[in-house]
Amino acid sequence: MKPIIAVLCPMPMEFNAVEKAFGKLGETLETVFEEKRFDHNGLDVILARCGVGKTFAAAKAQKLIQTYEPDHLFVCGVAGAISEKLNVFDVVVPNRVVHGDVCFGDTYSPTDVTESSMEFFEGKPGFSQTAYLPERLNAPYESGTLATIDFFAEEKEKDFLEEKFNAVCIDMESAAVAQIATLWNIPVTVIRAISDNRKHTLGDFETNAPKACDLAAQALLTLLKNI
Repeated sequence: MKPIIAVLCPMPMEFNAVEKAFGKLGETLETVFEEKRFDHNGLDVILARCGVGKTFAAAKAQKLIQTYEPDHLFVCGVAGAISEKLNVFDVVVPNRVVHGDVCFGDTYSPTDVTESSMEFFEGKPGFSQTAYLPERLNAPYESGTLATIDFFAEEKEKDFLEEKFNAVCIDMESAAVAQIATLWNIPVTVIRAISDNRKHTLGDFETNAPKACDLAAQALLTLLKNI
């Protein structure tokens, strides 16, 4: 039986870039938040769009796992840089993923995963008391910590994420996907191409995102060879 690989892309432009990288149209499985199947180099690949944000990402990850029982799950798309060492169009495959905006009780306390839920987080990807530890698959790309939050970060949030987690980049989905996959003992690999640097503007994102999507998709093809 061929390995089943699930690839989650939040935005249509990310989804379309991966399909373009495969060089062929996939078999349509679902039209609402698209799902397509590809036969790629001996792999059965399910490409899915989840939508932006933790809730959509977690829900779609759960659906893919229960429907297709994948052997490995990828998140593929773009991210914003926190580290000033990252340039636009750099590709990051993080070795650590954290929730950057979990709240407790009546006070706002951005943190990583709650201690009260630690018993759930064993297996693959690995779990420590401070982060999810995704698979890098010997990726020849930048590494570091990716922080997931559920809103568009301003400078003060970036300062916090850099200070608390040593985060190098930020997205809105990966920690939620890693959390769901960990419950099912399924390895996760995150691929993010930088669409805007530390001093970004919305205009920078709109200009850079299409090329960043293509670069993330090409990195996915590279890492699929290591499955």
